Amino acid sequence: MKNFKYILHLFLLILIFSCKRNTDRSSDFVFGEEASDLPVILKDKELKVLFEYSPTSFYFYKGTNMGFEYEMLKAFSKEIGVKLKVELIKDFSEAERKIIYGDAQILACNYTITKERKQKFDFTIPYLRTPQVLIQRMPWDSTPEYIKDPIQLIHKKIVVASNSSYLQRLSHLQEELGDTIFYQSASQKITPEDLMRFVSEKKVDYTVVDNHIAVASAYEFKNLDHHMRLSVKQQIAFGLRKNTPLLRYKLNRWIKTFKKTPHYHFLKQKYYHGKELSELTYDDYLNAGGGTLSAYDKIFKREATNEQIEWQLVAAVVQQESNFKPYIKGKGGAFGLMQFMPNTGRRYGVNPESSPSTQIKAGTKKIKTDLKLWNEIQNPNQKIKFALATYNAGHAPILKAQQRAIQMGLDPMMWDNNVEKALVKKRGRRVAHYVKQVYKRYATFKLMYE
Repeated sequence: MKNFKYILHLFLLILIFSCKRNTDRSSDFVFGEEASDLPVILKDKELKVLFEYSPTSFYFYKGTNMGFEYEMLKAFSKEIGVKLKVELIKDFSEAERKIIYGDAQILACNYTITKERKQKFDFTIPYLRTPQVLIQRMPWDSTPEYIKDPIQLIHKKIVVASNSSYLQRLSHLQEELGDTIFYQSASQKITPEDLMRFVSEKKVDYTVVDNHIAVASAYEFKNLDHHMRLSVKQQIAFGLRKNTPLLRYKLNRWIKTFKKTPHYHFLKQKYYHGKELSELTYDDYLNAGGGTLSAYDKIFKREATNEQIEWQLVAAVVQQESNFKPYIKGKGGAFGLMQFMPNTGRRYGVNPESSPSTQIKAGTKKIKTDLKLWNEIQNPNQKIKFALATYNAGHAPILKAQQRAIQMGLDPMMWDNNVEKALVKKRGRRVAHYVKQVYKRYATFKLMYE
């Protein structure tokens, strides 16, 4: 009996010591100063952030660190006076462990807020809202079946990123449709952007990504379509370890303020509206005076709103045609801000003496008309380029170029390197140059001016 008491006492001591050691380990990342909350970050002068390698999170470009989330958190780090330490994650499971055990403070990888994830982590307020979309090849690129309605996904094979919210959405969609969708996870190291490339290269038929990721990659994958929505807009936010209330409070206040600044809108345009803009910096925006483009901005915005097109497109045409000079005369009798030819001007109710407001109103209607001529083109950027070519050369020559493109084995629905190649050499060079110049201005104006 005496020995039994001794053994029991020894066992309890070991158990207490073990529990204390585990409690101490837990306290390292849950309680107190070692919890990596804001005071520790400020003391160490370092903010440890986990990113995934992608255009919307973090990547290298010509020796420079870039990425939408990276530039946001770099601005936040500067605001609180600490250095941003970047660590790239290989998979979500590893990233979640690092956050939970305090090896990093923020998870920045286009993280969708879900009910299940909220049980593990805290989240900041969302910095983006975006729907999930189906990624598929264009109808002309040998897609097994071009999906126009989610019900067509029944018995289709879809591959999505591992540990992603896309899996949950497909599970719910399957229940809603009342039939089977054959969806599966890719390996943990394969990103949504990798899967988009696999679809483009015909290694995978379909995948699902957040719309802002699809838009950011559209310039690279011209044969992909991302217009089939599979969800309502979901909230994208930064993930934080629980029990870091001071960091969450500070970051939430900063995000709320930052989203109202030109810098935030600049970053959205930079990363989600074309690779050709990726080399621009916020200094470029400031140096351009980002705010007022011309004396006619209010008229551009009013008339573009009436016609439901983008005012920056109208402004880009005007600068190319007249450099904002309302009574200039050009070759063949072309006149005014929009450089209407006399016959076209009469058709739209404008003449060389018309006011700038009337000229812009007529020109905006003309651009809208030219866009409508190409409604069958699903890629919005390609549609704009066809409309610009029509504005410059007329509708008939571009239709003929489409027919010639088919004969040449080119894509009649793609302007870049296809229909532009099929134009007669002399005229083609002039029209192609016009389209390239105006489209570049349009893209830049979207970036620079709200």
